Amino acid sequence: GGRAQLEELAEERAAKIRQTAAAARPVPVAVPAAARRSALVRPEPPRPAPDLERHEHAVRLRELWPFVNPQSLYGNHLGLPGNVWRLAEQGDPRYRKLEAIVDDVKRRAEGGWLRARGVHRFFPAASEGNDLIVYDPDSPTSRREVARFHFPRQAREDGLCLADFVAPAGGEPGVPTNPDSWGGLDSVAMFVTTCGAGVRGLAEKLKADGEYVLSQTLQALAIESAEAFAEKLHHDLRAEWGIPDPPELSMQEVVVKARYQGIRVSFGYPACPDLSDQEILWRLLQPESVGVQLTDGHMMDPEASVSALVFHHPDARYFGVGVTEEELQPA
Repeated sequence: GGRAQLEELAEERAAKIRQTAAAARPVPVAVPAAARRSALVRPEPPRPAPDLERHEHAVRLRELWPFVNPQSLYGNHLGLPGNVWRLAEQGDPRYRKLEAIVDDVKRRAEGGWLRARGVHRFFPAASEGNDLIVYDPDSPTSRREVARFHFPRQAREDGLCLADFVAPAGGEPGVPTNPDSWGGLDSVAMFVTTCGAGVRGLAEKLKADGEYVLSQTLQALAIESAEAFAEKLHHDLRAEWGIPDPPELSMQEVVVKARYQGIRVSFGYPACPDLSDQEILWRLLQPESVGVQLTDGHMMDPEASVSALVFHHPDARYFGVGVTEEELQPA
């Protein structure tokens, strides 16, 4: 019947997601010899962080539900075709059926199936060519370097690099330094969120008991809840940074279209493809205290976790970095 079809669809979708994730390994990228700042980025005075303390979070799941991306949950994970917002408005029976299942799992999640934990910290920072330099947050005025990320730059004239979104250590010509930013240093934020503790075991037990739909929906909700937590935390960090979202911005514009100032990037994606950089973030944030480990392959365990490096620059945007023509030539 319909339930059997839904179970089969859910399992098929889960297999596709696993295959896609396994295949999505970053391609090696070339960094042009001339590491220079992009002309596309407007200079901006360094923005000091609101504080430099390490913060751990344990939040109620009810606070995260508004930040869940329904298109990703229902479409990508649970196989519902079409625009989810439109289907919801139309009262589509397939959407209503899935919604009832998701609402049931949300209630169970609030009852103990899921726990939302996270950690974040702001850091004094500066750029140097293609490098992002991170300074000691416990002694910002000392300018003691504690970490350095090296990012690829687009191999074209005025190509972008993530380091462009952070002010250089020596400041920029014509841009006033901010006296509140530790002598001209800029700032970045880093965080890890998770909703995955115990999910794998519970999902396997549900599957063993024949509850395939519950098992798949729980895993999908855990992944999307960790993403929602990341979205909410980024939202809160923007407000603390002094760049709150405009009040007229809808949740769809925030969660789906990212129409706010700044970006958050995760390692393994095109602009920062080196997944081993996770080790640097782990050393700086120590997310083990909230239950997230790194595997030997630099993946997060549990899977329903999100790590991010956050930039505040008004011109910060998502972009890809490709392989140069020279690399494509046969040896």
